[in-house]
Amino acid sequence: MSAAVPHPHTTATHAGRVMTAGKFLRLTDGAAFFMRGVSYGPFRPNSRGEPFPEDGRLAADLRHIASSGFNTVRIYELPTQAVLRAAESNGLRLIIGIPWAEHVDFLADRALLRGIEKRVAEATATLCAHACVAAFLVGNEIEKTLVRWIGPERVRDFIEKLIRIARKNAPDTLISYATYPSTEYLVPRNADLLAVNVYLESREAFDACLSRLQNLAGNKPLLITEFGLDVAVHGGERQAEVMRWQRDSLLRGGCAGGVWFAFTDEWHRGGRDITDWRFGIVDHERHERPACAVARDLTAQLAAPETAPRISVIVCTRNGSATLRACLESLTVLNYPDFEVLVIDDGSTDTTAEIAQSFAQVRRHRQEHAGLSVARNLGAQFATGVILAYTDDDCIAHADWLLHLSHAFAGKSVVAAGGPNIPPPPRNRVERVVAAAPGAPAHVLLDDIEAEHLPGCNLAIRKDALDRIGGFRAEFRTAGDDVDVCWRLREGGGRLVFVPGAMVWHHRRFTVRAYLRQQSGYGRAEALLMKIHPARFGPLGGARWRGGIYGDQLPADHPVEGSIFHGPFGLGAFQVIYAPASFRRWEHLTGVLWIALLLVATACAQFELAAGIVFSALLAAWRVSARNTAGLHGLRDRLLLWLLGLSQPVVREWARLRGMIRLGARPSRRPLLPEIIPPEKPHKFTLPLGTLRFWSEKNTTRDAWLQELRKALKSAHITHREDDGWRWFDIEAWPWAEVSRAWLSVTEYHGDGRCLTRVRCMLRVRRGIGWNYLLWFVIAGLMMTTRHLLIIGALGAAAAIVLTPLALWLARREMQRHARAAACAAGLVEMR
Repeated sequence: MSAAVPHPHTTATHAGRVMTAGKFLRLTDGAAFFMRGVSYGPFRPNSRGEPFPEDGRLAADLRHIASSGFNTVRIYELPTQAVLRAAESNGLRLIIGIPWAEHVDFLADRALLRGIEKRVAEATATLCAHACVAAFLVGNEIEKTLVRWIGPERVRDFIEKLIRIARKNAPDTLISYATYPSTEYLVPRNADLLAVNVYLESREAFDACLSRLQNLAGNKPLLITEFGLDVAVHGGERQAEVMRWQRDSLLRGGCAGGVWFAFTDEWHRGGRDITDWRFGIVDHERHERPACAVARDLTAQLAAPETAPRISVIVCTRNGSATLRACLESLTVLNYPDFEVLVIDDGSTDTTAEIAQSFAQVRRHRQEHAGLSVARNLGAQFATGVILAYTDDDCIAHADWLLHLSHAFAGKSVVAAGGPNIPPPPRNRVERVVAAAPGAPAHVLLDDIEAEHLPGCNLAIRKDALDRIGGFRAEFRTAGDDVDVCWRLREGGGRLVFVPGAMVWHHRRFTVRAYLRQQSGYGRAEALLMKIHPARFGPLGGARWRGGIYGDQLPADHPVEGSIFHGPFGLGAFQVIYAPASFRRWEHLTGVLWIALLLVATACAQFELAAGIVFSALLAAWRVSARNTAGLHGLRDRLLLWLLGLSQPVVREWARLRGMIRLGARPSRRPLLPEIIPPEKPHKFTLPLGTLRFWSEKNTTRDAWLQELRKALKSAHITHREDDGWRWFDIEAWPWAEVSRAWLSVTEYHGDGRCLTRVRCMLRVRRGIGWNYLLWFVIAGLMMTTRHLLIIGALGAAAAIVLTPLALWLARREMQRHARAAACAAGLVEMR
């Protein structure tokens, strides 16, 4: 083993806990923290039966890890006291995986379920007091076909429950779950960060994957918890080369860090040593490979481009003294070699001038009150940079904001770039709820990188590109200017890109009244936008975005059938979730429409109908508010968010309608079609009819069972179709029927060739079938007397009560007969 030398980033103390800071991590003392991690283990049990090396080897390993430039170690078993001592003495932090039975249907066994919950609770309660513990992972890579079997939403709900249990016991420690590209949709909404295991050998593919994952992470940090290269296949020099570009990709991609897999080739899994893979940066005997030297030389700080463009940061303000000082304090300490800060004072009457003049690095220019767009243009006029970076007076820029933006302009076709605007930690209940309320500034993406719209609070534009389109339109005085300029930049042939690491903190509004006033201003701006861009608005006045809106909800918030392409039979290596339509039919009842309907119903003395409209509107508002409740505390927060969800669309739409009348704005009869088409919702829903279990000692899996079921259906001349990659069944019989039969299967692997295959029998029922029967009933009612109709209805109900269970029983028996016959032919034994 090479001699361990001190590394400049290594310290034998822990300067506070690791905590999230928007898209990044920091320590409780305020210092930035980039996780430079390496995985360790699992190992063959030592002489005490612990899944770690003997104490002497363990202590030497962790000294070696610290001397190689790493500050974090990921382990897959609960740490012993020897592990904790070695980590603390070497200044290393631990990411602790809490192991449990992730390879079986854990939701089908209540005893197993309670055992998992107890294990998570005990582990977090016991270990949370150690300063070296940076994070807990409550699970790791639940197998993709098992997730499809159980149901993505049910699995996610269980993971979120484990996170709640862990957070209750370890409130000051980061909590997450490690997913992987085959289940990218398993994004727990209450996790502190998105943790993903990724193995890609191409830099281009890895960069594209990071962009994808950043959009799933939303406003949370992205941590790559596994990444490595097999030396047995690619060699040590290639491993070192990949490690070098992987760190650069993590920094440019705005990640919070990464964990290299693994420290050593020594690896024990499933009761045996793994000898055919060699992922370590040292071998079994701890001899270093070239990657060790690379790890020592790698930096944790993003560097500026070789030819860093001069950037002019422009802050337009009017009476923004309450937040301006914090904004300028953040801007004057940015990590960038060539920039200036300009404050454009739009006729302020408060202490804005005094605040701006107290910063020697800031140039202030005052104009008579003329509105936001005129102020932005004045800033461009005085700017000396080739890039104009706009932000608002209620924003606080991250120290590396300009670094990330500058790299985005390496491509000559890029004319604008921007990143996330994230609400800072709330100081009170109103701020907490307003930050979760709908209608916040959001970016609109055409894919994982290219944007249709970037909010003006975090928007950088090439100066010459802005000049070519004539700058900002002066008629946009408070809002809408960013939307208009982004649309015009794209119409001029330029590209807009989203940069996840270029984040700013953005205060929403400090009071409910200010929030509603802001939404009213957005509504007026939409009317003006409609006047100028009628083809970009739908018949009811809403904007028709060609991309997907990333704001109040994320794609992974709704993992439903038809939204996930999981590959045929759930076997896709990279399973992608697509955002469903951002607008749902019931959302019509969250704006002005329900008030208009209520007035009409009341005027017509239809009070029952009026009560139904009010109830539907209240329910719709509750469903809207339920999208973003992860950070709320208790019922009072939920109720306030519900009231904001009810009032926000009314205020915004009313302002837009008034503006449309005043300006004579009308949407086009031929609005632009979206470039991103949401996935089609399945035409059928599923009714489970029971599960069969089949055992094998000879490694016989669902593949053999499916092959025999195909043969059985074909010999019986039963028309069937197989999963096309979008459906939650394997095979469906008579798919054209209103009610069809389907089978779904999964295999659990229990070691040494032992397999348990589960088969679920299901009925697939076409959506709307009940409405069809109701329509016939109404037609019949129009042709008969009330008495006859009641008699027919009663007879039909009685027949349904008697015949439906019988039909379900017959269908279940027939489906189970086919399943058992296929299992018998495949050599599987049924378990009772």
